[in-house]
Amino acid sequence: MIYEPKNLPVRLYGDEFLRKKLPELELNTPGLQEFIQDFIYTMYARDGVGLAANQVGSLYRMIVIDPDRENKWDKKNPIVMINPVIESRESEVVYEEGCISLPEIFADISRSKRITYSYTDLQGNRQTESAEGLKAVIIQHECDHLDGILFIDHLGTISRLKIMHKLKKLQARAVDGQNILEGFNL
Repeated sequence: MIYEPKNLPVRLYGDEFLRKKLPELELNTPGLQEFIQDFIYTMYARDGVGLAANQVGSLYRMIVIDPDRENKWDKKNPIVMINPVIESRESEVVYEEGCISLPEIFADISRSKRITYSYTDLQGNRQTESAEGLKAVIIQHECDHLDGILFIDHLGTISRLKIMHKLKKLQARAVDGQNILEGFNL
């Protein structure tokens, strides 16, 4: 029987789950393979180039990225990273960032231009790689999520004030600490 992936509910700003620091993930976790399929499907369904597990309400320390998607929307090349760690950082670059969990909010964020990172792949092998430019920015953005950090946390006071009204609107939607995307407009 072929598993049919589903679109997972996305947590929005104001949801307490986005601020959780996620624990290490064991590869033999029951249901993990199905979750990975749903996880990848959700990133593409939400037109993302990256997604962290806590954005869909999971405690798995895992991200999925597809940096090539930025320029080639017809091609899919998802990279699933389990227990990713940024090992080193070099130089600096500024990119305009957005986030599936903060719809319609964008800001220029300073990140490391080049990084070396490690992660466990789907076969259980530990990989160490380097990235620069957009791919490095995406990995840093998604790894921040795994530690409960949002891209807006990197903003200065004035930049944060410019988006405060949108943040307050998002936060006001939260009910009992939960804020899930369903027909939302800012």
